[in-house]
Amino acid sequence: MKHDSISTHILAAGLLCTLLAACGDAPSAETTGTGTSAGDPAAVTETAAETEEPTSLSTLPAADYQGHIFRVLHENQENQQVDIETVGEENGDVLNDLVFRRNSLVEEMYNIKIDASNADGNTVNSTIQKQVSAGLTEYDLYFHNCTVISTATGGYLYNLYEMPNMNMENPWWDKAALDGLSVAGMAYMATGDISPTSLMISSCLTFNKTLFSEYDMELPYDMVRNGTWTLDALAQMTKGLSRDLNGDGKMTYGDDLFSYSGWSYDNPYALFYGAGGMLSEKDADDIPHISYDFDRINAIYDYMYQIVVENEAYYVTDGAIYPQTYSCFTNGGAFFCDAMFFKIDRYFRDMEDEFGIIPNPKFDENQENYITCVNGAGNFIVIPNNPADAARTGMITEALAAAAYDSITPSLYDIIIKGRNTRDEDSAEMVDIIISNRVFDPHFINNISGYNFAQTLLAKASREVVSSLTKTQKNAEKNLQKIVDAYLETAEN
Repeated sequence: MKHDSISTHILAAGLLCTLLAACGDAPSAETTGTGTSAGDPAAVTETAAETEEPTSLSTLPAADYQGHIFRVLHENQENQQVDIETVGEENGDVLNDLVFRRNSLVEEMYNIKIDASNADGNTVNSTIQKQVSAGLTEYDLYFHNCTVISTATGGYLYNLYEMPNMNMENPWWDKAALDGLSVAGMAYMATGDISPTSLMISSCLTFNKTLFSEYDMELPYDMVRNGTWTLDALAQMTKGLSRDLNGDGKMTYGDDLFSYSGWSYDNPYALFYGAGGMLSEKDADDIPHISYDFDRINAIYDYMYQIVVENEAYYVTDGAIYPQTYSCFTNGGAFFCDAMFFKIDRYFRDMEDEFGIIPNPKFDENQENYITCVNGAGNFIVIPNNPADAARTGMITEALAAAAYDSITPSLYDIIIKGRNTRDEDSAEMVDIIISNRVFDPHFINNISGYNFAQTLLAKASREVVSSLTKTQKNAEKNLQKIVDAYLETAEN
């Protein structure tokens, strides 16, 4: 999903101001003999409309839905940021206020009222099933994490490629998600700018600028720009960085300095997918298959092993101390820390040291793009297959996505680092890079057998990649085939 950089939006705003200023010097309507008073509000409105740059939302057709209550149910998973539900007004919280303004724009353009509520994940799924089975039209739209696939395979959802007034080729829909999760040209789940939580779940790497300065290390921003930020570069940079500061012969949280800090439920996936690793592929008919390129997988894992095991990273496997992954870094105890955007917002607010944000490294310089891993915890939008008015639902959903593309995503960096007094323009540039190339591997998103091979092996400091994946391959193929069969059966009915 490609976006203009934040600086581009600033330049556009400056251009708009220049144009409006120029309009102020233009001859008045009265002197040009148009018959309209210079003070006529209609003249002012017309002039402003002529100078305003079109937004994505303004390119969509307007409609009057006569006060329709557009009801949305979203999952209330604890690590989610708001996607659609706000406190009902602006309250100074960056994301709440952006979503509130986005919702207000769409409500005004279509004469609707958005009514958003939340429930636990199981309730969201059961509500979708109940709505369709009973022929109800209770909710127009749902937001949920990857577990919503059970309603897709159950035949309860609308194929978004066929949804009236929705164009899944528009830039506010994440094409990588559609490519990764579609089956035989059917897509029942989508994400993109409409879901800030999906963007906030993007994997990234953070580094401690203060430590980098103390140890006279080069900041990696230019390496990212030059395409030389690779797994080998990270492995070499972290080699020898871990230090037993108290000299007790062991590396201990809170006492010593670590090269790298990572949480076992996130870090392996961030590194693996960032380096272009994949465990499945699509054929010409858009059917996913399990596919293990063991040479490539082994080569990526060897670097991961160096970074985590050999270079003595602080690698947290115990869920009871999961937050220590981040406090190790924020307390100045690690040079690098694997993170996601929402975790920066949550855990880094009180960090005294300056830190930077960069993408996870490429496999090598031949890899075309930096790739960002997205797990299944972020929100996807789904629409029940019995909407009361499909054209209306499609139009409003498209508008919510387009308006978010205009006004929420360009402020993503501000959302991530809210509460900090300084703005790091280099990191803001990196945020644009990170969200531009996200990957959704159906093997990972759907928790197919073997998806966690690297997590398991790194926890045991094992290199047995081939045997680990081979043991689970048959089950993996069965798991994925069940999903494919369910989609194909739905298409036949």
